[in-house]
Amino acid sequence: MFDYTKRLAGLLIVGTVFFTACNSSSETTPTDRVSLGIHQSGRVGTDVAVRVDSIQDSRCPMDANCIWAGEAKVKLLLANDSDSTTVRLAIGAGIKPSDPDRRDSTGVLLGNSTYKVLLREVNPYPSTSTVGQPQTAVVQVTKL
Repeated sequence: MFDYTKRLAGLLIVGTVFFTACNSSSETTPTDRVSLGIHQSGRVGTDVAVRVDSIQDSRCPMDANCIWAGEAKVKLLLANDSDSTTVRLAIGAGIKPSDPDRRDSTGVLLGNSTYKVLLREVNPYPSTSTVGQPQTAVVQVTKL
């Protein structure tokens, strides 16, 4: 009987340790940046969900010579508990951060809050070796 009690106590302790470890590793710290593939969703901060609806990448492959540098376009759906909106952003060599009409960022009003949405990058950068690889968009959302 004593051996049975020791085994049960040991099992309970090990189970508690595993449960606690699993519990703490599943919690994520809110971040203002997510990397998502097409039709994937992620949470930015504590109150905004982002979904990538499409990625179109016409950037010149790094191992090719092109007449036009091209650009990557991403269509996003942003939502919170009370509102949602769609935005289209683009990055590429022809888009300069100093341009007054930047296409890589925009302001968004969701409910009573304003956010700045910025397309950081689209990966992988095109090359002849990345054809067919899944693409991801890195999006940053900052509450203003």
